Parts: sequence; C-alpha cells; structure tokens
Amino acid sequence: MKKILICLIACLFTGASSATLITNGSFESGNFDGWTQEDLSSPFFPLQVNGSGITSGFGLFSSAPTDGSFAALNGFDGNGPGTISLSQEITVTSLSTIMFDYRAGWDMFNFPASTQDRLFDVNINSLGGSNLASYNILSATANSQNLDTGNMTGHIDLNSFIGQTVNISFDWSIPEEFTGPAFFQLDNVRSVAVSSVPEPETIVMLTLGLTGLLVSRKKKAV
Repeated sequence: MKKILICLIACLFTGASSATLITNGSFESGNFDGWTQEDLSSPFFPLQVNGSGITSGFGLFSSAPTDGSFAALNGFDGNGPGTISLSQEITVTSLSTIMFDYRAGWDMFNFPASTQDRLFDVNINSLGGSNLASYNILSATANSQNLDTGNMTGHIDLNSFIGQTVNISFDWSIPEEFTGPAFFQLDNVRSVAVSSVPEPETIVMLTLGLTGLLVSRKKKAV
C-alpha cells in the first residue's frame, strides 16, 4: 500500500530538467567572453565589464554587482540613433526561463532636447538574424529623470524555443544624440529550469484516487 501511495504522489509532479546553458552570465571572467558586444561609436560611457563603485557621474548610481565581483556596464546614451548590444547563442535544451538583474539611471529632465524614449529590450533572433520574439524590459521616458531604479530582475520564457539554437540579445536603443546622461548595469544572466506541473484536472483525479485507496484500505481493516 505504501509503495502505491508513493507512486501516486510522485506522479503529481515531474522533476526539473537541466537548465539551458548561459556562458559567463555574471561576467566573472572580467570580460565579455562568450558574448558578442556592440557599442555606439561615441558612447556616453563605454560598454565594459567592471566591478563596484563605478559611475558615469551626474548624480547617477554607482555600480554594485549582484552576483560575484563583476557586471556589464554601459552609458545608455551617446551619439544615436543606434543600439548598444550584448548577445549570445544558446541552445534551448529544456523548459527554461532566462532571468537577469538590471539597474538603470538617467536624467533627460534637465536635458529637454530629448523627444524619444530610450529602450532596454531583450530579443530572441534566429541564427540567420530574423527576429523571433521581442520583449521590452524598460522604457526611459523622454524628458524624465530617474537617477537609480534600484536592482530589478527581468525574466524571459524560452519554452517556445525548445530544441532550437537561437541568439539572445540584450539591446539598449538610443534614438537620439546625447540627450541626457545615463548609466546601466546588467548582471547575473542565468537560466532557470522549469518543472513540469500537471493540469488541475490531473491533480484532482490523482487526489480522488488516493482518497479511494485510503477508504478501501480502512474497510478491509475493519
């Protein structure tokens, strides 16, 4: 009887599979190993890997990696229109969610030339370059100011791409030229395996089955 109960309980949930591999997701190599990077030709603050206590000035926050000693930093401004980008090819091996920590600051309020929002997006592209999915994570509104968002966590569902090798790209869109100082930190890019959870109807049926077995067991014992 005990073995049957254990078997039925085990059927309620399946274990998590191995997560999709991210290379150098916390930038602990001290550089961009595993990543392809692109910066503006004249960035406000150059795209780089660095440690704590770095800032682009103007009252903006100072870097503080959320995992380990290093993080990816950029100026989130420059001689736009253009895009700052960090990308990596990944093979989606299982039910996975990509999670990452980010922090941003900008001052476009005291620089009223800004008329367009700056965007932080995550794009999933085919190896041929076509866009498969796009997710807006943050919008820095024109003529606004936020010197420090604090640490934030983003997540992207990869379940639609199981079995595929795709390019995941973290993109900062700079639509105008030097319209206000800014700073951005990205760290702890990781893949989290997702457990497969049964449908509610399945849980109900298995629970009824357990109840029936217990009742039957009690009647036989009487």
